[in-house]
Amino acid sequence: MTRLLARLLIAVLCLGTTTVLLEGPAFAHGQLVESTPEKGGTLAEARQTLTFWFTEAPPRNAHFTLTGPGGERLEQPWLVGASKRLDEPVTELFLIDGKWEPRLYHEGYSVELPVAYWPKAGDYTVEYLSIASDGEQVKGKVEFSYAGKPTKAPDGWTEPTAGPDPGLLAAIEAAHSQENQQPATLPSTDTQTVTTAAPSVAPSPVAAPDTGDDSPLVWLIPVVLGVGVVVLLARAMRRPPAKKTGRSGNPAKNNRPKAGAKKR
Repeated sequence: MTRLLARLLIAVLCLGTTTVLLEGPAFAHGQLVESTPEKGGTLAEARQTLTFWFTEAPPRNAHFTLTGPGGERLEQPWLVGASKRLDEPVTELFLIDGKWEPRLYHEGYSVELPVAYWPKAGDYTVEYLSIASDGEQVKGKVEFSYAGKPTKAPDGWTEPTAGPDPGLLAAIEAAHSQENQQPATLPSTDTQTVTTAAPSVAPSPVAAPDTGDDSPLVWLIPVVLGVGVVVLLARAMRRPPAKKTGRSGNPAKNNRPKAGAKKR
């Protein structure tokens, strides 16, 4: 029974450790939080646009591409979409005066990526490259499947070949070379009309208890303690069970009569 309880406790601790690692706060900023279609999802029918929500509105020179099963690019110039309240708020950490301060994001800012056409069913990939307001590079991809009917390319369609804007690449490079300095300036986004205007300044830091530590690894301490408990329990399980003792406290002796002993 004791060993069963120990095994259950180990399983719970392992599950808790995994949860902490998976649900830790994001350190990068302006990240993708939702998309339609979802990562690894499947579209059953053709859509004119794909939608992606970020914790910050991407700058106007952010770069988006859509690649089809045959390697062809199928995107048209992206547009600023409407913002919405996120189903689950996102916590991101900012280094301020040597301390990591959390900021809670409730709003998602969308990008609408028009699709020129769907050549055939198969695997598609959207890749994006942008920069956050603090100079952090925002880069990633969304892979999904299309299971609908093929559609035709529009009249006069020309496959795009342009890469990321040189100004965007320069801003990212400048941010990387300026450690511990002021973040790179976010390129202007006023060339497009936003359905819901993004805040001009970042949200205020969420009040958090002062732990007295300047390192962002403070949240890993419970994980280390949990691993230590698992090791101790594992060692305890390997110990052999204690030998049974008689009433006198000595190990129980063999009840068989010794050779040559007389029976009473």
